Amino acid sequence: MQVFVAFNISDPALVRSKLEQRYSDSYFDDDNTFFVATEGETTRQLASKIGLGDEEPATSGIVIPVTSFWGRYNSEVWEWISVKFSANGR
Repeated sequence: MQVFVAFNISDPALVRSKLEQRYSDSYFDDDNTFFVATEGETTRQLASKIGLGDEEPATSGIVIPVTSFWGRYNSEVWEWISVKFSANGR
């Protein structure tokens, strides 16, 4: 499973709505920074599906794949990422 992070979102309510529709069990919302676990999608595909593409309504923001992680932060975020990474055998 691939994990992405979407942040610096101009319209977090729009992104949250799209995530609920498409990824209701596969995302973590940490104060408008969104972590999303998917399979077989590119960064661009995910961004388009959550409202950062060419289709209206659209918003701006940044989406990047999480390939490794380290730091001091909310322990719930680390646990969620770890579980999703483990689902892929990492």
